Amino acid sequence: MKLNIKTSEPNFVEVEFIEEDISMLHALREILIADKDVEFVAAKQDHPQVGIPTLILRTKKDDALDTLSSALKQLRKEINEFRDEIKKAKKAKSK
Repeated sequence: MKLNIKTSEPNFVEVEFIEEDISMLHALREILIADKDVEFVAAKQDHPQVGIPTLILRTKKDDALDTLSSALKQLRKEINEFRDEIKKAKKAKSK
């Protein structure tokens, strides 16, 4: 995954996710929306075939990049839990 930080201020960040699908940004957005310090978050892509997925985040007081990093860790944890549940289901089915 390649990232391009277009804009970075203490409470604002705009990050392009190069060669990524916008689906991941939508999942991140859902996690960030639940954060009480997040004032605004959006995922955008100018065109589905040629646009670069971009995440825009504004926080009330916390550092926006730190908030994004925490959300990425949370997404990773949720994906790992989901993968573990699939493995359990697959084992149960094969018995």
